[in-house]
Amino acid sequence: MLLTVEPIGSIRKSANKTEILIYSEFEQVVTNMVQKFGNSPERGQKLLVVHKSKEGVNQLKVTEATLIERKGNLLTVSKMDSEGPVVDISTQPSS
Repeated sequence: MLLTVEPIGSIRKSANKTEILIYSEFEQVVTNMVQKFGNSPERGQKLLVVHKSKEGVNQLKVTEATLIERKGNLLTVSKMDSEGPVVDISTQPSS
């Protein structure tokens, strides 16, 4: 099976936190998250972030992070060790 994974956002590290920017063309990802968590997601909500691994070109990594804040398409989460592209693994219902 061959899968092509396109990035939907990027991870940027800072001193004590990590910022995940979801690209505007993938607004549906943030919309789905808000529908599940409510309009103002609670601080401390656990998220699984799927991102490309630096160890191998064809590898993905899953990291647990704690949500600190959300402003539009910018998610601020607890400090993660990784940087780079975020990918979407959610499934869409078939019609």
